[in-house]
Amino acid sequence: MLYFLLFSTLLAETPEPANMEILVQSDEDYEVYIAPIQYHIFNDKLSVSVPHQMVFNYAGIHSKGAKVATANGMIYEPITMHGGMMVYNKDTIKYTWDDCDYAKDYAGCSRKNSHYFVETHVTVTNEEIVISMTLFNEDMQPINNSQRSSKKIINWIKQQELTVTQEQGLLGSRTTIHKPKEELPLKWEIPPRLLSNMIYQASLGLWTGVKIN
Repeated sequence: MLYFLLFSTLLAETPEPANMEILVQSDEDYEVYIAPIQYHIFNDKLSVSVPHQMVFNYAGIHSKGAKVATANGMIYEPITMHGGMMVYNKDTIKYTWDDCDYAKDYAGCSRKNSHYFVETHVTVTNEEIVISMTLFNEDMQPINNSQRSSKKIINWIKQQELTVTQEQGLLGSRTTIHKPKEELPLKWEIPPRLLSNMIYQASLGLWTGVKIN
């Protein structure tokens, strides 16, 4: 009888096994909307265009270079360690956010749905072509900018040339210098050009400098 009571007491005092399951919550993906390119043309003689989807495609590649601050804010880690960056454009955003008209107001929709957006501006003047990219946060505040430019090149070609002739005679040699009438130099202009490498460099510069707190 005593043995039975002692055994019952030990069973009652034995603690239940602890639940060793650990719940790990993964980081949410960051999201960015790539707005359509805006052109500002102040020289109708120059025709410029960015290849279709080039800014969007480069954003998908270069956004991996963004950095995210750790919990203590002292160290920045690659965004790929925090879920990565989901990139959308006017054709794909509707499959994720269908509650807002991005074609009408992409900035307002980005703020409503709490994600980033990128604006790209191409400005064409007589002197240069500038492509500028700006990344905005969910509060519509710019957090980084990158731009590249191509300037017009002017070369002056001199028209006046000296002609030197040398003749050999019995009495020695004779040198004759012919100097024609002086004329104004020719002006040769090389217009600015929007090269694909400029778009690549602008996108790379935009994303590699991004630090998200």
